[in-house]
Amino acid sequence: MDSVPSYNRIIFDKISKGPITSYLLDYVTREYEAIISCPTSNKRHRSDSVEDCYNHSKSSRLQMSNSGLPSPPLSSPESKYEYNTNHISRPPTPPYSNSVPLRSYIESVVEKSRIDTGTLLTSLSYARRLKSKLASTSKGMECTHHRIFLATLIIASKYIHDTALKNKYWVTYAQMFSASEINLMEKQLLQLLDYNLEIKWAEYNVIVNDTVQVYFQNNYSKESVPPLPPPSSQKFHTHNLLNRLNPLPT
Repeated sequence: MDSVPSYNRIIFDKISKGPITSYLLDYVTREYEAIISCPTSNKRHRSDSVEDCYNHSKSSRLQMSNSGLPSPPLSSPESKYEYNTNHISRPPTPPYSNSVPLRSYIESVVEKSRIDTGTLLTSLSYARRLKSKLASTSKGMECTHHRIFLATLIIASKYIHDTALKNKYWVTYAQMFSASEINLMEKQLLQLLDYNLEIKWAEYNVIVNDTVQVYFQNNYSKESVPPLPPPSSQKFHTHNLLNRLNPLPT
């Protein structure tokens, strides 16, 4: 049964076809940060760019361990999957202590890849599904949120669009990770999702309702909402609601 009011669908449709705004980036960042507990670094300011953090890390690369890839970031302690990384060729990953803040990283990837709003919001369905599969005691590394975001975004883009970006281009957009790492992250996520990428209506409806709620929270306060007529004279019409909203991109 449809649990989404028709006006929520209209609003979400306009949001998903519009530009990716600052409040949407904040919303997406909070969603990914809530998936798994990860250490945070106070060494970087939120305004630092991906390039700043990536270039700063080059001077520290020689201090890194050559024991192999980091512990799989998308698996819980009880994960049944094991990955042999002995034969994976890749350049060293920048030290995690120099990782760019997640909010800045998401904004950078979105801007460089020119991903659309609808695809970005769709990736949250996979992110939430992944969260439900991870044990509550799971712990990630400082870059785990970045990895989960990138993997879910890539998979969402490939699932939705007939012609999607290849991973070799995502290497340029992601910057922090090599091609082999991106391929591994994608494989890990697909396995954890049991290769089931179908988005159920229930999952979609939750994203619609939550996104619309975030829109209202960002755009309206008690002071900014125009006064409503007395309850006895109210008659709901979708176009009346839309006329009360801030102009949305067409």
